Amino acid sequence: MESLERFRQRLEDRFPGLTKSQQRIASYLLDNYDEAAFLPAAAMAERFSVSEATVVRFARAIGYNGYPELRRVLQELFRQKANPAARLRRKLDDLKGDQRHLLTKVGEMEVQYLTEMLHGVRPADFDRAVEILLKARRVFVFGMGPARILADLAKIRLQRFGVPVRSLTSSGRDVLEELMLLQRDDAVLAAGFLRATPELVAVLAHARSLGCRTVLLTDTLGLALKNRADAVLAARRGPVSTFHSMTVPMTILNALILAVAMARPKQSLDSINRLQELRAAYGLDVLGTRGPKQALE
Repeated sequence: MESLERFRQRLEDRFPGLTKSQQRIASYLLDNYDEAAFLPAAAMAERFSVSEATVVRFARAIGYNGYPELRRVLQELFRQKANPAARLRRKLDDLKGDQRHLLTKVGEMEVQYLTEMLHGVRPADFDRAVEILLKARRVFVFGMGPARILADLAKIRLQRFGVPVRSLTSSGRDVLEELMLLQRDDAVLAAGFLRATPELVAVLAHARSLGCRTVLLTDTLGLALKNRADAVLAARRGPVSTFHSMTVPMTILNALILAVAMARPKQSLDSINRLQELRAAYGLDVLGTRGPKQALE
């Protein structure tokens, strides 16, 4: 298993003998190996405006059999850096080194991430995502692990606005049973972070095969999956190597939901009012004046 120090030393030792294009790739990998870990050769080539053959030659020039081996090394380095225990340990060490109150430190961290988000998400990409959701007959929401929180929230709030929503939150092959219901005029809103899970890849691939449009909310997977989604929203949650915040993706999701409501104010308000009437009628609203007994009379 190659360590990060050994990998960086490898790049630095071979740097003088690389072509200018290869040196650009090497410089990028020195600081961004975690971002590049899941990029296919075509995406790497596109990033630097070079051919795939140049990327393959670069991998060989720094001592690997080819790009697949280089990518496996990058992914292993990524996993070493991004495992949950390591991320938490780094964040706790950072917090201990700051004498201010913990609430102040965490609050300022979240504000910093949100400020970066305002510069990282392009308004055109956000508007495209809203358009996809508005034109869909139904919205399928996908999320696993921490991202399931986002999928569940999207389902609850969009349903309240009268949008037909279905969940894609099962793992393994069970997600395929839910995916079978997807049709061309539906849309997929998917959230995935750090790793392109087989389930996420399957959802995006199947949607594309049907001609179904997709919105991807992600952090490090934007480059790797940008050709598989119609709109990619960059929800960076802080450095890969540290504890991750859900504030940024939650904020982007809230903005999407409110944008849908603003585009359909009458439908959204009518749907919310119907829900409130049902809650009161069946005694399931603490603010309602009628109970289940009165509802049956």
